[in-house]
Amino acid sequence: MAEPYDEALRERAVAAYESGKGGSHDLASLFKIGYRTLERWVAKKRATGSVAADRKRGGWRSAIEMATLLTVVGEAPDSTLAELCWEYNRRVPRGQRSTPTSIGRALHREGFVLKKNGRGRASATGRTWQRSGRHS
Repeated sequence: MAEPYDEALRERAVAAYESGKGGSHDLASLFKIGYRTLERWVAKKRATGSVAADRKRGGWRSAIEMATLLTVVGEAPDSTLAELCWEYNRRVPRGQRSTPTSIGRALHREGFVLKKNGRGRASATGRTWQRSGRHS
């Protein structure tokens, strides 16, 4: 998700609309924003009294058991994502099976990368930084 527009811009645009300086299309082009964006800001101002951006919400995270995945990686650090996924899925119940993409994302969250050689084939999976407690 992109960064939200500055609150001062939001306030100026909504104030211009509410004072009748133009319609949503005209003011949107003046402020270089989408007309629906301006309409949402006006609706939000009327409903809540504020045009402040909502807090960013997190997305969905797969329920991969990291202990199992780290064990799999520790046993075969030069495996491809497909091989890691196959081995991980072999060790967890059917309802917890995953895909190579989700396995790759989970490894990335833990600080691992899949290194490739010149031919594009995987050569090793290794941690690139020390894990700290401040990762989302």
